[in-house]
Amino acid sequence: MKSILILLTSLVITTFAVAKPTDTLEIKRGDLNMHALQLGKYSYILYTQKTSTSPAQNITLVKIDAEAGQYHGKSVITITQEWDRDTVIHAASSIFNAEDFSTILHESYWKRLGYSMKFDFETKTAAFTDRGVKGGIPDSIKTVAINDFNQSFQSYNLNWHADLIVYQLLPYKANRTFVINYYDPGFGKAEKVAYTVTGSDFLTDIRGQKIECWVLNHNDPGNIYERFWIAKKTNEVLKEEDSSPRGFRYKVKIGVSGQQ
Repeated sequence: MKSILILLTSLVITTFAVAKPTDTLEIKRGDLNMHALQLGKYSYILYTQKTSTSPAQNITLVKIDAEAGQYHGKSVITITQEWDRDTVIHAASSIFNAEDFSTILHESYWKRLGYSMKFDFETKTAAFTDRGVKGGIPDSIKTVAINDFNQSFQSYNLNWHADLIVYQLLPYKANRTFVINYYDPGFGKAEKVAYTVTGSDFLTDIRGQKIECWVLNHNDPGNIYERFWIAKKTNEVLKEEDSSPRGFRYKVKIGVSGQQ
C-alpha cells in the first residue's frame, strides 16, 4: 500500500477555468459514446480526509474490470468491482447492454450490510442473500428495494453504481450540463441528477506529463458536491473529489497524482 501511495504524491499544476453553463443535455438512449469505453483492468485508490490538509484515512483499493462479451444472445459489457481494505469490503458485478449501457443484471455485496442483492432486469426479479445479518434481513428493506426496482422500469436510466464508467461515455462540451436519470439498485429510487462541465484543469501522471481534463461538477444544497476530472483525450475518469459535512472523499486512478 505504501508504494501505491508514493505514485499518488507527485506535483499537480492546476489552471482552473470556471464558466457559466449554456446548454443542457438530458441523456437518452443513443446519447452515449460507447466507443469511448475503456475496456480492461484499472484501479483507483479511495481515501477520506477530515479536512483538505489532514492525513488520509480509510485507504481502499478499488479494482475495476470492464469486458465485452455476450449474454443471452446480446452484446454486453460486464463491469466487476472489488474494494479491498485488509479484506473485501465490497464487490459488485454488472452486465450492461452494449448499445445503450442500460442494466441487464446487477449483483452487489457490502460487508457493512451483511447481505448481497441481485437484480435481474430481464426477468424483473430481485433476490437477497443473508451473509451474516444478525436476526436476518428485515422484510422492510426487501420491500422498499423491490418497490424502487419495479419503479425503475418506468423510464430509461443508467446504473449509478457504475458512474465512473458512465462518465467515460458522455459527449463533453464546454459549459454543458448533463441530466442523468440514475438508479443504484437496492439503494433508492431512480432520480434525475445534473452534472455540469464547469471548466478545464490539468493533472500530472507519474512521468510528469500534464493531462488536460474536463471538470465535471454535481452540487447539492449546503456546499456538498461531487467533482470529477475526466481526461479530454481518452475520457478516462482520473480523479473524484467529494465534499460533505464529514470531510472529503477521493478516488484517484493509480498512476495519476491526486494533489493540486
